[in-house]
Amino acid sequence: MFLGLLTSTSLRAASRRLVVVRGVQAEVLISFARLAELGLSLPPLGSPKGSYALTSRCGDLLFLSGHLPQPIDAPLITGKVGAEVSVEEATEAAKWVGLNLISTIKAEAGDLDRVLKIHKLVGFVNCVDGFASQPAVVNGCSDLMLAVFGEKGRHARSAVGTNALPLDVPVEIEAIVELAPSS
Repeated sequence: MFLGLLTSTSLRAASRRLVVVRGVQAEVLISFARLAELGLSLPPLGSPKGSYALTSRCGDLLFLSGHLPQPIDAPLITGKVGAEVSVEEATEAAKWVGLNLISTIKAEAGDLDRVLKIHKLVGFVNCVDGFASQPAVVNGCSDLMLAVFGEKGRHARSAVGTNALPLDVPVEIEAIVELAPSS
């Protein structure tokens, strides 16, 4: 688990720096540096697995299509939660989904510090009948967004169970993100 050793206090302290803008002291989130501090690397930008785009923009809102758990230099994570995949493994898969979402945000925005707010995540969990821990699985992505973006990463969310997902992945997550206008 790549976030297990960090405390919420150390996350907040390490992810911010103080700057002075027109005589006023303010905290600024340095998101890309935060990834490095967490020991994380972004996977290469993925490609759509069908007839759709990875993103769609409406003004400053960026809508991200469902992303899959694709680790760096490893096969796509597959399996059904509650059968071949444990809750812990699915939570780790959701972290990989989060890193892939961040990779797409960076490609679209150019700079992760343009992220004003992660507004919403919608998570789908490929699970056996009777499985009820979808929120715990999707927390893998939610916790990553908070760790990387601080309070800007706190979002509304849905976590839904389903009997199948594309390519037999255990979790798929989409996002709505607000970006600062480019300068």
